[in-house]
Amino acid sequence: MDKEMIAIENEILDNLVGKISLMQDHEERKDVMFRVFLDVYNSPRGKALLKKVRGIELESFFNDFLSYGMIEELLNDPQVEDIMINSLGPIFIHNTGKGLIRFDKKFTSSDELNLFIRKLIIFSGRTDIRKINNVALYNVKGRVNIVFSPFGPQITVTRAKEKPLSVITLVNNGTLSFDIAAQLWLYVEGLGVKPANIIISGGPGTGKTTLLNALFSFIPEEDRIVIIEDTLELNSDLEQNCSRLESDEEVTTADLVKNSLRMRPDRVVVGEVRGTEAADLMTAMNIGKYCMGTLHASTARETIMRLENEPMNVPEVLINLVDVFLIMRRFNIDGKINRVVGEMVESAGLEKKMVLLSSLWSFDYPTKQFVAAGVSSVYRDRLALVSGLTPKAIIEETKLRSAVLQTLAEQNISTIGAVTSFCRKYHSDKEGAFKDLGISRQDLLLKAGQIK
Repeated sequence: MDKEMIAIENEILDNLVGKISLMQDHEERKDVMFRVFLDVYNSPRGKALLKKVRGIELESFFNDFLSYGMIEELLNDPQVEDIMINSLGPIFIHNTGKGLIRFDKKFTSSDELNLFIRKLIIFSGRTDIRKINNVALYNVKGRVNIVFSPFGPQITVTRAKEKPLSVITLVNNGTLSFDIAAQLWLYVEGLGVKPANIIISGGPGTGKTTLLNALFSFIPEEDRIVIIEDTLELNSDLEQNCSRLESDEEVTTADLVKNSLRMRPDRVVVGEVRGTEAADLMTAMNIGKYCMGTLHASTARETIMRLENEPMNVPEVLINLVDVFLIMRRFNIDGKINRVVGEMVESAGLEKKMVLLSSLWSFDYPTKQFVAAGVSSVYRDRLALVSGLTPKAIIEETKLRSAVLQTLAEQNISTIGAVTSFCRKYHSDKEGAFKDLGISRQDLLLKAGQIK
């Protein structure tokens, strides 16, 4: 990009500060920008700048200006997960199937890179640039971390999936099995009387947020959700009664978790549990709110240790309120990166101040299979107590749901919208849902092996 064009775009950005917001769509942004462009055009400085550039085609200029330049094509590539910009050095991307690869473009001058950074900040609705910046891309296309170092700005862009992956797609990708998905459906929906409190743990890039987003399909339509994140990542487009909250330097995640209890939530979802908000989240569970969140840890026991110690400091008796720990893992299988549910573990009470654990499923790497390690007994019995169903009936319902999910996959019903719509109908009108699938409950039970 030449110096004259950089100067024009910087002038427009100066006038855009405070006039653009994160959730404006493309046409709204173009309208705001057009008014700002006219102001710049009619100013003495603007006229002087524009005289240096001939033949600007306004429509093309507006579209280019409102894009993220050379990384726009990467943001539109569903295989791209992360973009790493090392100042004026090479740009690297993390590709879903190929891992880390080098991009064939890079910034050629500090002026061009600084313009790009200003766009990231101002387009996010922020007005100031700090030493460390965490901002979202507009329309929640992803999140950006910008750090200024002695070696120049270091930028990491994590691309959001435009359409979250459904649980059916995750099964097709090998992330989990139909039986595990059915158990998760039962946990999240809780037969409408006792949903489970769920923590999804794992290392970076193991698919924690992807799985959490897929679980939204199982939340009944009438439930009110409060989602709390430090940077917007989760997709709530299909949730009607949903409040989105974002922490920043002034308002912490812990503040927002406490405040969420004044918002009449049925469910509280924390994108990532890192600090003192953990105790507040457990308090929410203790007063009857159903909670989900993610946390960085590699095993269920390590998750508990992190919750017990600094900076979270959650008492053991409250940790026991977490019904289920899901552990996500990432493997390189035949040269391809695979993310799987490595463990599914239920809490099973306390003994001498230690949270007991009961393993249900694990992923066996040598055979590449999900292995049943036990049956859901603790949560199942709690659910039976409040639902009026027998434990045997709940086991049958779980197997029935596994057969339902298999049928959805066989009928290519796999988009997040279609899966969510079906699961919500199943919750409110089970027989109607069976009719939509063109299959009877009897046939599904046969498929599940519950009757002969």
